[in-house]
Amino acid sequence: MYKKIIILSTISFAILGCNNTPQQPQVKKTPKDINATTTSTMINAGTVYAEQKDYYLKSCQNGDGQGCRNMATLYLKGLGVKKDANKAFEYVKRGCELNNASSCTKLGNIYDDNKMYQKSAEAYMKGCQLNSGVSCNNIGNMYMHGQGVVKNYALSENFLNKALQLGYNAYNNLGFLYYKKGDDAKAKEYYIKGCDLKGTVACNNLAMLYSDHKDYFKAYNTFIKSCNLGNAKGCNGASMILYNKQVSIPNPQQMMFKLDSNSCEMNNAIGCANLAYDYKKGIGVASDIKKAKVYYKKSCKLGNSNSCKQL
Repeated sequence: MYKKIIILSTISFAILGCNNTPQQPQVKKTPKDINATTTSTMINAGTVYAEQKDYYLKSCQNGDGQGCRNMATLYLKGLGVKKDANKAFEYVKRGCELNNASSCTKLGNIYDDNKMYQKSAEAYMKGCQLNSGVSCNNIGNMYMHGQGVVKNYALSENFLNKALQLGYNAYNNLGFLYYKKGDDAKAKEYYIKGCDLKGTVACNNLAMLYSDHKDYFKAYNTFIKSCNLGNAKGCNGASMILYNKQVSIPNPQQMMFKLDSNSCEMNNAIGCANLAYDYKKGIGVASDIKKAKVYYKKSCKLGNSNSCKQL
């Protein structure tokens, strides 16, 4: 008995079988949208030195929110100072109080990480008011799900559209909003736009939408695009379509092996489990139990419990 599982951004497939006979996947749709994490472009880790701390500190003390944000980054990354999450939090909170949009977004990220969703919603709301596209995306996402705020699709759409106007790629979340509303045509429209802008989650969601409508050829090509953009789950999705023989291409087993190899190289637990299975069964490569054990072990370390059992 074996199990080959591929977990995608919007879906979980599970296949159980023996004698290498593929079965249709069990499909379970799950939400996939993005609360983006802010990044600071003010600091280059390769050129930050301890003496810059004094400059940023003075700037923060003089009421410059960006100086506080930079101080937070120093403490978060341990650049010229010892890492200290508590000090980073205090500086990023101060930066937000001084109306620095990036600080508000980062403050929301920290509250998110600690599941303090009402607080994170407040921080994202302020960040959005300060014209942070990331914050507008995140508060729009929270209104979509009623997380930290009362669910409101109209407000969600308004904030996500503002994120777009501010230059943030919120097309995936807009697509998912319409998917939740049951409007697949509109969802597809937004997913395509997000995918065209190299948003890999949007590509994966678009591929799953194609799969929902049994357009496996488009689903496969869209997963391949995501995979080529460096998204391991895109590689997994394309591999699963080949595994289920839902498209016909030359040398499908060799392509499955390549996709699983790429996914595993990106440290994806499912990709490594599938690569181990390829070696175990000789799919696209000569059967090699020793290598199968190597990749089951890697998958196990990456958190795949079934791979631990296979070992």
